[in-house]
Amino acid sequence: MKRPTMLVQAILHQAAIDLDLSVERDLQTLASRCKHEGLSFLTLVLPKLSDSLEKGLECGLFSCPTNFSRHGRLPKFLSGFFKRVFTLDGVLLDDACPYSIGYIRQICRFFKKPKMECPSRVNEEAIQHFVDVEDELRMATPNIVRQDYILDQVSRVLWSQVFPEIDPLDLVCHHGPGATAEKKKLNERNLISLWNSRSEFSFPSDLHCFPNYGLAAEFSGYKETDGYSPVQFLSIRDELPVRVVLVPKTQTSPRVIAIEPSHVQYMQQSVKDYAYRVLEEHALTRDSIRFTRQGPNQELARISSMNKRLATLDLKDASDRVHLHLVQRIFKNSGILAYLEDSRSLSADLPDGRNIVLSKFASMGSALCFPVEAMVFYTLIQAAMHRHAGIHPTSASIKKFSSSIDVYGDDIIVPVHLTDVVVDYLESYSLKVNVNKSFSKGYFRESCGADYYKGIPVDPVYARKIPHDDPRDWEADHLLSWNATADLFYIRGQWHVAQVIRDMLQRVARVAIPRSRQFGSGLVHFSYLFSTGLRYCDELHGWKQKRTTFQPLKQKDEIDGNELACLNAWGLHTVRSAPGEFILGQHTPGHRHGNAGVLEVREIRNVSWGYHSNCFVGLKEVEHRNMFSIPRLRGLSQSYEWTKTNFSSLPSLASVSLAFRKDVEHVRTRTESDVRSSGRDPTDNYLKEVSSDPYKALYGLSEGLDFSSSTRTGVLKSKRRWVSIAC
Repeated sequence: MKRPTMLVQAILHQAAIDLDLSVERDLQTLASRCKHEGLSFLTLVLPKLSDSLEKGLECGLFSCPTNFSRHGRLPKFLSGFFKRVFTLDGVLLDDACPYSIGYIRQICRFFKKPKMECPSRVNEEAIQHFVDVEDELRMATPNIVRQDYILDQVSRVLWSQVFPEIDPLDLVCHHGPGATAEKKKLNERNLISLWNSRSEFSFPSDLHCFPNYGLAAEFSGYKETDGYSPVQFLSIRDELPVRVVLVPKTQTSPRVIAIEPSHVQYMQQSVKDYAYRVLEEHALTRDSIRFTRQGPNQELARISSMNKRLATLDLKDASDRVHLHLVQRIFKNSGILAYLEDSRSLSADLPDGRNIVLSKFASMGSALCFPVEAMVFYTLIQAAMHRHAGIHPTSASIKKFSSSIDVYGDDIIVPVHLTDVVVDYLESYSLKVNVNKSFSKGYFRESCGADYYKGIPVDPVYARKIPHDDPRDWEADHLLSWNATADLFYIRGQWHVAQVIRDMLQRVARVAIPRSRQFGSGLVHFSYLFSTGLRYCDELHGWKQKRTTFQPLKQKDEIDGNELACLNAWGLHTVRSAPGEFILGQHTPGHRHGNAGVLEVREIRNVSWGYHSNCFVGLKEVEHRNMFSIPRLRGLSQSYEWTKTNFSSLPSLASVSLAFRKDVEHVRTRTESDVRSSGRDPTDNYLKEVSSDPYKALYGLSEGLDFSSSTRTGVLKSKRRWVSIAC
């Protein structure tokens, strides 16, 4: 407990410097309670004080938790900060100090979300809550299917236009980065040996399980033979259930997720990509539903924290409370419902061995959970607004109301005067609004991880790892996590806290950690001023710096020699930008399985081509059915066209080096009145995170295609080496 206590004390010292406050008694109280109560004081007790603060900001009256001694209605701990926000009677001051609010939240929430296991009692309660929600949904079915003309009309007008009949070629199945219910490794899941019979009409196995129709026809006659596994079709009774697991969230409750079977996840990814692309482009949804940009919602939260015109709502157990019958009702007139139904799992295996049939559409962990819940919430909010206004739903009215709705998953923004209307309507369909994280009355707003009070950011930095007192307990991910945390404090100007963390890292790593003005790979401290330990490289004509770098460890994951698995892996190993814009596959030159004709088809728009290594070009769809072409490219003497059954005309791409440059498209903009989604990231002048992902190496995202091994998630090996940098 020495290091966690030391770090919170460092934040108190920083607050004393910035706010000109005396914190001596707070330091003593913190040390005493940490000594006697242990880590639970930081992870469980202090967050309650922050929750009470937010309730006080919302209703205008502070109520002190019972865990703290009081002076008047205010706690004695951090009393200097609270007196700048509330009176002794707990009444919110008109000129409450946003910076004091920010430091109270930073101190109280710093250790709220560590990635550590919850007590077994808490885990059991979380699983039971998961089952209880299922029981509630089952009992609520008659209410879900009740007569509601407005909802049915909004659903019919909206989704029949957004999702008419879907071209199966628009759905490109691929595997996600997460775990699977069967615990398959990354390479192993490329051999698709199971397929749900009920999914065959929407997701034909010969189109999605094989790299081309020729191999599909060839393998369809095989039974279990050497190295080849034909697709086994599963009846509804034999379908694999999702595997329910617990992952760290907070010490009060873990996050319950359901890990999908690999072949089901494979289907879900295609529908997710298609839905993302369509929803962010269609006129009836593009101004309201987002999946790739949190910036507009964060900016609206900032604006409404000053003018109080918009309310930010958060739903409790959002994904677990979306009823299957509600999804079927909303999308019954669309072309996407069959694909949603055929790519969902029907049952779940609980950690205690029980198996339950799912009444929800999908749990968190499904690739379709996020887009479906956003579409359902958007539909219900539209229906609530139409009902309140007494308007018959039309395309024009839906478009009009969409300008005042913003949905990012379960983070919802609506006008303040419609808050009660929207909340009542959502809860009438078995959803629950989290009152502790929904704000409409005061000047505090929270959306998509951005918290504001009167336009001032007051969101805290969270410690994701517990800083062990013994350096031998530290692993590579601890170093990367705490280095990123130090950089966040540094970027925010809280340099004392940043330096305390960096000094701690220096003692743990026992090697020199350089500073650099550029983010990059390896263990390095960000600095606005200078880079240290530079050496000029005559060969590269640039500077280099010696850093501790981390590489993911490999695990045996052999598919080399299995033609079908290798071809699937090669064809589906893609690098994506925004969903649906283009696909770029990585190619291993000279590899015996690196033959042409295994590329997945996706429309490519606004792409300029140039030279690069280890890449192959995607295919551009043309008007002819079953006909695709490669655009004329430098380095190729002609353009090639072929049907899906004639792949022989495609040349070997081992010698062709091609890359892309994505044309920058103009971003649609609008404010609260007419430029609602400005696209401006509110972190431009108050950065929330470093520009490079410090965990990229944890997942082997920079690794190329490998048919004999795959990366072990979260397991790293360190190495000291020289890294080229730009000064």
